[in-house]
Amino acid sequence: RDSQMLKGIAILMMLWHHCFLAGRFEAYPVNFWPFQESQVVNMAEFLKICVSLFAFISGYGLYLTRRKAKENGICTGRWVYEKLVRTLSNYWFVLALAWIVSTFLDNRPYQVYGFEQSVFLGIWNMLIEFLGLTNLTGGELLNSTWWYMSAAVTFIVLLPLICEGFELIGCFCTLGVILVLPRTFMGFQGGVHFFSFLPIFCIGMMCARYDFFTRWDCLWGGSSCGVRALKLVLMMSCLVAIYKTSYHLEETLWWDVKWNLFPVFVILFAKDYLFKIPGINQILIFIGKHATNIFLVHTFVRYYYCEEFTYGVGGGHFALIIVALFLISLVFSITIKFLKKAICYEMLIQKLLRMGNGLYSSCR
Repeated sequence: RDSQMLKGIAILMMLWHHCFLAGRFEAYPVNFWPFQESQVVNMAEFLKICVSLFAFISGYGLYLTRRKAKENGICTGRWVYEKLVRTLSNYWFVLALAWIVSTFLDNRPYQVYGFEQSVFLGIWNMLIEFLGLTNLTGGELLNSTWWYMSAAVTFIVLLPLICEGFELIGCFCTLGVILVLPRTFMGFQGGVHFFSFLPIFCIGMMCARYDFFTRWDCLWGGSSCGVRALKLVLMMSCLVAIYKTSYHLEETLWWDVKWNLFPVFVILFAKDYLFKIPGINQILIFIGKHATNIFLVHTFVRYYYCEEFTYGVGGGHFALIIVALFLISLVFSITIKFLKKAICYEMLIQKLLRMGNGLYSSCR
């Protein structure tokens, strides 16, 4: 439940982030009332932490499933295979739909994959994107938002190695290595590279390993009303300070703080307060269940095919733009779920998983 709610929050953050980054809406008369344009843009910049939230959820959940798999005698190769298939299955379905629809609309796949240069190159680039590796190879994506698929694939592949690091040198030493090596040898990797979000992925793993949230709840469980009120004031003060500080930090120097430390406070605040509000939590769970599909389709709506409509809806008011983009993407998500059920797509995925079971049947 908590993961679904956090996904719901993260996807709403992502829509705001993608709609109102500087340079994305200037061609349209957007109404920012009752805020100033700079305030909405600054918030959009801050909400880049939505990627960190997704990475944290991935680390937390994958660590628990890996631990359970080891307890059941499932080998690393089989676990990696199953997680890759599960993670990529939703992406594959939407990718196939995008290939078909965009080919009819503007022949975008032909242009993106380089078919005009050679058929072999086009097929190769399609295969790389199918595997979710395009961002790692430096190729052009059919949908720019899909860079995160390379991060998701890399996280799964690296998780067993990180787990070994936990056992050999300890969690904090492993996190230190993950923090120091990219900074030392590669510098700032930018906001669309898995290295930038590998530390928060590792932090999610650590929280799962030590059952951090249960310990956090126990810490405050017997507190008096006065202490809980003080805690609320302190956490809200921390959030305000985090937000005010975030856009004064130079991203290339302090990305570890912005994307790996700040999100932990946001997660704690959400878990302690937002997730406990009746009605709100059910809405967030519902949104969370559609988060993956909304992530996969919303850029087609916002940028590639319906940009003018998106930024013009509701008289161009920024809040209505976000609501409209969310609702349209939600309709697509519901349609995708219906189509997958209609063609028994899950049965195909189960067959792929059984193939993996056969391949790794002797692996223990």
